[in-house]
Amino acid sequence: MDGEYPIILTTGRVVSQFLSGTQTRRIGPLVEQYPEPLIEMHPQLAAKLGIKDGEWATTESRRGSITLRAQVVTTIRPDTIFIPYHWAGQKSANQLTISAQDPISKIPEYKVCAVRVRKADAPPDWANDKK
Repeated sequence: MDGEYPIILTTGRVVSQFLSGTQTRRIGPLVEQYPEPLIEMHPQLAAKLGIKDGEWATTESRRGSITLRAQVVTTIRPDTIFIPYHWAGQKSANQLTISAQDPISKIPEYKVCAVRVRKADAPPDWANDKK
């Protein structure tokens, strides 16, 4: 973390999804519980950034950027955001992180990195897809 990237990003799973979601994102009731990845952030951080619950926000790291809807929650620290890793392509939180993994088991390391967040200029291209 530094002045340019002052927020901690952590990635992980949500209860209704498993790993890459290739199986669980095919099950309607599970998809309905968490249909798209969200940027979870504390109300203090959201207010500081001028981002309201449900608005589009862009998260940028030294490796990439992603635009998702914000979800304002009190269950996270004010200096941290959370993005689930179950989606691929333009929805992938891994665009922001490194690809490091354990050299023996090949399990990806837990993903944490420094980021900055801002209100998005527009929704991402995938939000307009009718798929």
